[in-house]
Amino acid sequence: MDDLPKDAPILFLSNHQNALMDILLIATRCKRKPWFLTRADVFNNEIFRPLFKFLQMLPVFRIRDGRANVPKNKGIFEKCGQLLDQGEAILVFPEANHSLKRRVRPLSKGFTRIIDTAIHRNANLELTLVPIGQNYQSPQQAGDRATLYFGKPITVQPFKGEHGLAGKIKKAVFEELKQLTTHIEGDNYENVLSELEDAGLDFTQPRRVNMYIKNKHLEKALKETKSNNTVARFLFKMNNLPLVFLWNVGVRPRVPEPEFEATFRFGFALVVYPMAYFLVLILLSYFYDLKTAGLWVMGHAVFNLILVKLFGITSSHQRR
Repeated sequence: MDDLPKDAPILFLSNHQNALMDILLIATRCKRKPWFLTRADVFNNEIFRPLFKFLQMLPVFRIRDGRANVPKNKGIFEKCGQLLDQGEAILVFPEANHSLKRRVRPLSKGFTRIIDTAIHRNANLELTLVPIGQNYQSPQQAGDRATLYFGKPITVQPFKGEHGLAGKIKKAVFEELKQLTTHIEGDNYENVLSELEDAGLDFTQPRRVNMYIKNKHLEKALKETKSNNTVARFLFKMNNLPLVFLWNVGVRPRVPEPEFEATFRFGFALVVYPMAYFLVLILLSYFYDLKTAGLWVMGHAVFNLILVKLFGITSSHQRR
């Protein structure tokens, strides 16, 4: 990532497992400020539209959004071509949908249409494609760990003039993505996944997991260290029991899709924890002085932070 130009056009192409969390993870690790192509239905909420605009999100229409809306994508692709011609960066999820399955799904042609539009605007455009592999250990559990891998940049110019350009670019990106995340091929998916989970493999190390799948050979060094994670999760739940109960009973059952669970959990923590700490601070100040109440609240927050960071509940890194 460090050697990528800061003012050149870049198309980031990521696998898509975990709804909004995928975008947030990239946003925190990417040194560029990319535009994000996002499913159009999230723009139906007028309240959040200004926020989406601030975050540089652009709507992409799918067939499920109504066939009459799909032609609107032409204007979005034209906008993307213009942005790339101006040296901007854009993030696209070329699988065109999200899924918790540990495999790279067939890529749609949408991102190749963006490339074609950009090259049509400027035949000499030095456009670079950067595949990104996102990997979650336990995306539906509190205390998940994640890694982000930026793959080898792919320049578009060498593909120009070749027959079947779109297909060749899709293949190059697909093959790179398969190296950057766990990829379980074939119809025997559930059995292979069960074997990997029983072996205790660390899914945040996709190259090693894929090597295990290929060679059917268990390396002890690949096993996840479960003891610390188990202890940390238990302590976290005990330290936050009322809020854990509120999440499990009041919020979690209302999550529409499994892929959105981590996103809802993130939003829950972002909104509820500050409110809870404020209420506890007010309550304790009736029995103790404000300084003591503040130290208790701060101590509770720091202990949570230690559980999250020190025990590896949540971590992310990038590797070229």
